[in-house]
Amino acid sequence: MTQRLKRVAIFGEGILAKSPVVTRQRRLNCYLESRKDGDKATIVLYGTPGMALAFNASNPSNQPARGILGTPTALYEVCGSLLLSLSSTGLILFTGTLGTGAGSVSLNINPTQVMVVDGAQGYVYTPGASTFVVVGGSFPNGARTITQVNGFFLCEQPGSTVVWVSNLNDGTTWNGLSFFNANQYPDTVLAVDSLGGLVVVFSTGHLEFYQNVGATTEPFQYITNSALEYGLAAIFARAHVNNSIVFLCQTREGGIQVAQIAGFQVKIISTTDIDYILQQTASTATVSDATMLVYQQDTHKFVQITLPSANGNLGRSLLYDATMDTWSETQTGVTPAAGARHIGQFSCVAYGKTYVTDYSGGNIYQPSALTYQDNGNVILRELVTKTAVEEFNVFRCSALYFDMQTGVGLSNPALQGYAPLVTVERAVDGQDFGPVRFVSLGAQGQFKTRVMTRRWGRGRSMTFRLRLTDPVPFVVTAAAASVRLLSRSG
Repeated sequence: MTQRLKRVAIFGEGILAKSPVVTRQRRLNCYLESRKDGDKATIVLYGTPGMALAFNASNPSNQPARGILGTPTALYEVCGSLLLSLSSTGLILFTGTLGTGAGSVSLNINPTQVMVVDGAQGYVYTPGASTFVVVGGSFPNGARTITQVNGFFLCEQPGSTVVWVSNLNDGTTWNGLSFFNANQYPDTVLAVDSLGGLVVVFSTGHLEFYQNVGATTEPFQYITNSALEYGLAAIFARAHVNNSIVFLCQTREGGIQVAQIAGFQVKIISTTDIDYILQQTASTATVSDATMLVYQQDTHKFVQITLPSANGNLGRSLLYDATMDTWSETQTGVTPAAGARHIGQFSCVAYGKTYVTDYSGGNIYQPSALTYQDNGNVILRELVTKTAVEEFNVFRCSALYFDMQTGVGLSNPALQGYAPLVTVERAVDGQDFGPVRFVSLGAQGQFKTRVMTRRWGRGRSMTFRLRLTDPVPFVVTAAAASVRLLSRSG
């Protein structure tokens, strides 16, 4: 009798968090894509881009970037105590010296100036004049964030409700009467940002919107009834994507979630599983040091959230696909822990390219779909499927097939990936994964290779884990299994 395979559902939106009984799903260093024509499948899985080294501009100290800013014609980085103006290849065009050498910084730009705040002072670089000055006057020393709207720089005064505003197109001058109070709720301002020409003020327990009404000496006015009860949980966990701001928020009820500002509304975009991971990290370590970066792959716009203090300081990185409105995880290297962080820290777009900084050193990378390592470090691709059940009756799985891109081996026999392998494991009835089966993905050109495994035994529920560490493409379109319902319930 010919064995027949039946397509099985393997892709879902769950992520292992609170209990493996609810879901064991995991998508590590991969993401889902919807295929409207449903050629082989309506949902497929791709590997995330690797990090290709662009340059290292902070030698010989090799210090990690504290902040980065890009424009169509310029790239600026702060590493150590230096502000660097860089070419697209990392050539240093200008250097300015800050008064601090550590901690995240914020940068922004008006038509003629670049301004940096480092939590101690403010600094203004004027490219046209090649000058770099420390800001004096009424500038709020201690500010950690800066934004720019309609030619005005704005910074928060730490520990207060006050936001200060610079002179028009002049970050070196701050009038002592040009400020406003974001005091719709009794808490303190943490960060300032902008969206669509509006000022967004983030406080510990709420946010407010302001607009330029053309008044003097202070031009910004609160937009009536715009305050919302979503506080900022991490100063540098903010990112612009899809004409919105995504940020790590603290709700009035004390929860930690990921929220998105669009217009004057805020919606929660994190799932129950992501919320659990965030809130467990907040309760056992901290989320206040979280960061975000953004990049785009094809039509997919990704927001990467890194929690450096999670998992005993191994960190953890979560990946939100704003195009698909789905979540996955990302990390660099292989670890036995529940997860680790990704190599990336901050990002920007400059010279028409995306640049990503390294959290541990001076390297700057470019995300690349054709790069299958993170600067030479292993990328572990992992898919944990949805759990298969047959109305909780005992069933036998005699064969499992993953429809994948095969024949992807490298051409050089001396390189890892010349004869790439994936591993397949099974978790049955709530047990741990095992045994490990090694299956070939096919040497280069061996397109008829099938990722097929057999004799997975019996149980009431089965979950499968597919892994790849070789530096080759990872594409999964579907899975099929041969399953037979047993006559007794077990």
